[in-house]
Amino acid sequence: MKKKPMLLLFIVACFIICIIPSAGMLFFSSDETISNEDAFEFPPLVNEDNTFNQDIFEQLGTYFEKHFAFRPYVISLDAQIQSKVFKVSNLDTVIVGKDDWLYYSSTLNDYLGKNTLSDRAINNIAHNLKLTQDYVNSQGIDFLFTVAPNKNSVYDEYMPYYYGIPVSDRRNVDVLKTQLDEKGVNYCDLYPIFEESDEILYLQQDSHWNDKGAKLVYDKILTKLSKMPRDYSDTNVVRTKNFMGDLGKMLYPKTQESEYNYDYSEGFDFTYTTDTKSVEDAIIGTKSDRASGSLYMYRDSFGNSLLPFFASSYNKAYFTKTFPLNLSIDLLVQKPDTVIIELVERNLNWLLTQPPVFLSPELTSYSIVDKMDCNVDVTAKTSQVNMTYIELSGTLSEDIITDNCKIYVKLTDNSGASHLFEAFHTSTDTSDYGFTAYVNAADYNSEKLSVSVVAYSDTSFKEIGSSTIKVEEVTY
Repeated sequence: MKKKPMLLLFIVACFIICIIPSAGMLFFSSDETISNEDAFEFPPLVNEDNTFNQDIFEQLGTYFEKHFAFRPYVISLDAQIQSKVFKVSNLDTVIVGKDDWLYYSSTLNDYLGKNTLSDRAINNIAHNLKLTQDYVNSQGIDFLFTVAPNKNSVYDEYMPYYYGIPVSDRRNVDVLKTQLDEKGVNYCDLYPIFEESDEILYLQQDSHWNDKGAKLVYDKILTKLSKMPRDYSDTNVVRTKNFMGDLGKMLYPKTQESEYNYDYSEGFDFTYTTDTKSVEDAIIGTKSDRASGSLYMYRDSFGNSLLPFFASSYNKAYFTKTFPLNLSIDLLVQKPDTVIIELVERNLNWLLTQPPVFLSPELTSYSIVDKMDCNVDVTAKTSQVNMTYIELSGTLSEDIITDNCKIYVKLTDNSGASHLFEAFHTSTDTSDYGFTAYVNAADYNSEKLSVSVVAYSDTSFKEIGSSTIKVEEVTY
């Protein structure tokens, strides 16, 4: 009989615990988004067209998941228990390592050597960067490409043991570096900075390098460009424990602890020329009266800490996170003397699917020695990035071309003359033998576009297939 009150008390306690998140929404509804998740509003019963919202029950479930009472605290408590006790993460996007180190799970394939890019895909990236460099150089502008290392590529000793030994020693970035060297692309290798340093230069609960690491990256890039880095030896660099890492915010929204970082702001000397809210903004312009030269820089989140250093070293600088790069317009407007593209290791595949947008280079001297009657599907449409261009794209069968084969697009213009354009090499989920080219829309009949695909291998050009197509109009 004594057990019954205890059992009843246990049942009531469980009921109260279960009811608090939902009943508590009446008084303590959580409207706070966690990390970079999108806000989710209360779903309407009726759609804008006055029809019944048939998805309302599913949407109500999602709304509850995003707004139940004390949500950030519950998530943080659950994360603390799982990470501290069981040494695992409660988020698919975050890996809990040793000594409270956190990693992005999107870097796992690179770390394990799994699902690495094919030789053709690596060739595609190097080819696209060489075309980009040639275009930039043709405008009288210096070009540099660099890769920000994944955190576990340079600090793998804190990765959890249960992922085991990497299945392969192949790293996309190593194979790419060889290809870039062979093609003469100006590449700045950042990996030795972190592999050779006795100091840890990445943040413990963030996916990026710390500001001292950013300073060393800045030094190496400017040195590679034969430009003198700014001297910060007399700057009062303050080491303060006030940095909140991006991975820590995701995992512990209410219980995250700050960590040490370095503050070089006393040595920065620039002003914003755009209405800039933070270094996270997609487009940022800067000016520094004490510096010379002009910079156009694509940078991802690793460039957030780089931006103040580069902004202080160029009289005029333009930083963009928009992808793909609209190079033809941006270079015309910004008129830089230097172009830098910085991309993190885990996102190298972006260069396979979203090459920069500029007019494809035309080959003026060539001789087609062979023709194949193959069915090649080519799509022509107005470019969404630059509407004065026609974007031509398609995919070839890997049975008819080789890994090192270049792909060209041959067009007949409005006057009846033929032109041969070198295409970007692209990849999809099923093939690494795609291509994309950009041509001036005004030069071609959009209703009747005569297109041929030409492959160049070794020393000869081979026409693979031809067709007459209509240019698709892009609607917004």
